Amino acid sequence: MLHDISSYSTQPHNAEKSAAFLHELINGQNGVVFAAEIDGVVVGGMAGGIVDQWFNDDLIAYDYSIFIEPSRRSGITAIRLVKAFEEWARIKGAKIVQLGIGTKLNVEGTSKLYQSLGFEVFAPLFQKEIK
Repeated sequence: MLHDISSYSTQPHNAEKSAAFLHELINGQNGVVFAAEIDGVVVGGMAGGIVDQWFNDDLIAYDYSIFIEPSRRSGITAIRLVKAFEEWARIKGAKIVQLGIGTKLNVEGTSKLYQSLGFEVFAPLFQKEIK
């Protein structure tokens, strides 16, 4: 669903590659995947990773993706996912958590959510298709 309704919908999707990537995050040391369930049904999730800063040894945690099924976005599910990710990052020793909005979905609402959780605007993200 994330792929189909986001800015990524214009790009091909390889379900096997996506599954293998998420499997690596789940089983590896430098990534994590959280699933959000309501009444036993997965309604969203968050995937993230952690790397050392390119100019020092500090660790930075970052999101690959966070997605909540549109009909479930008015609750606290996203807050719980972000808080779980923050706690994972803290346990792993990260000094900074960076979250982005690369899907172009609900940019204003997601920005307000992140800011309400103590995140501040850090940098814009630009993209250009090349041929």
